[in-house]
Amino acid sequence: MQKSFYLLGIGGVSMSALAVMLKEKGFQVSGFDERESRTTKLLQENGIFVDFETNFDAINKADVVARSAAIKDDDPFVIYAKSQNKQIISRGQLLAQIAEDFDCVVAVAGSHGKTTTTAMIFEILSVAGLKPSLHLGGFRKENGQNFVLDGNEYFVTEACEYHDNFLCLHPDLSVITNVEKEHLDYFKTFENQKKSFKKFKSQSRVVVEGVGDCCAKNIRHDKFGRVHFDLFENNKFVFNLRLQLFEDINVENCLYAYRAAKKLGIPDCAIKIALERFKGVERRFEKVSAKGFVNVFVDYAHHPTEIKKAIETAKRLSKNKLLVTIFQPHTFSRTKLLLDEFVDVFFDVQLPVFFKTYSAREKESEGISAKEFTKILQTKNKFAQYFENIDNLTDFFDVFNKKKVVLLFLGAGDLPDILHKNKFIS
Repeated sequence: MQKSFYLLGIGGVSMSALAVMLKEKGFQVSGFDERESRTTKLLQENGIFVDFETNFDAINKADVVARSAAIKDDDPFVIYAKSQNKQIISRGQLLAQIAEDFDCVVAVAGSHGKTTTTAMIFEILSVAGLKPSLHLGGFRKENGQNFVLDGNEYFVTEACEYHDNFLCLHPDLSVITNVEKEHLDYFKTFENQKKSFKKFKSQSRVVVEGVGDCCAKNIRHDKFGRVHFDLFENNKFVFNLRLQLFEDINVENCLYAYRAAKKLGIPDCAIKIALERFKGVERRFEKVSAKGFVNVFVDYAHHPTEIKKAIETAKRLSKNKLLVTIFQPHTFSRTKLLLDEFVDVFFDVQLPVFFKTYSAREKESEGISAKEFTKILQTKNKFAQYFENIDNLTDFFDVFNKKKVVLLFLGAGDLPDILHKNKFIS
């Protein structure tokens, strides 16, 4: 790899992890992002300079320019970099370059569950004393980090299918949790998406797809709502697990992680210890503190299937309380392309609230806004409400008996950061 990198979209959770890993390896790293965020602050704390305005001089000084999928061909940085004959690579290509430094690459792909499963596999390898390194599309609750750079033998990475980024990898072991319609703004059809996953499998030396001969029995919950279950393989009892996690979907994530660990030769005792001590990933049905409220959860769910699972968990925990879901849609195109699925998820929710769409890489003309979606949903659920202003949203919460309400914040956007900045949650 070259000596100097300039990363466009450096504030993204994945790109920021790659930036710090490059810095740890001794490379010069800086980058650009449109807005300040938690990740840009972390980058600056790690000695990585972040531009928030156009800085072509930084492009001149860089050997390699890497860009996230949010940075289009007509971006001024990209146009200038091309005019200067700079090497321009994608985030996926950058991840692949970093992965080349490791003996065994474990990549986790899938429409849902890949971040948590990636973190689980890393935890298992750590407990087994293998000193793995990690690249994660989220932040571990243990230390708030989205990367670990330790040994050179094992590299555990989340492999995202968007823009076929995962096809840059050639894993020694790949895990595919599931495949559902997603990122159709890029793939156009579900068939194209499935073809990409098929190619990803062909590039992997060993593939773990689904739960195989593993299953969970006697799924139950302790008095705090945490998940317990018995793990079986080939109809034989392996061990019971007492997770520190709330969502039942983590049962499947554990099965994926277990199968991957067995392929790597990890003993059952290490797997059990790791999964039971695993604290999870931030914003994956994470309980947070909020002004006066007792039960407030934040979940990254932004696809209808993920949202449905999160709501099911919240209903189980809310018991006789009022459940209020607050969803910030992620991109206009996803809302449009999966409109029927979104309506199906929210039409029978007690009180569905929507916050203005997190546009990410898009313009409103590319799909359906949160405001438009609310109007559509109101034809089936008259209680649906929309807020565009954070003060109006938090004022709305004041009408409730805070001890008799469960708040569930959903989405992959910036609403939790805004609520934190406004000191509503901590």
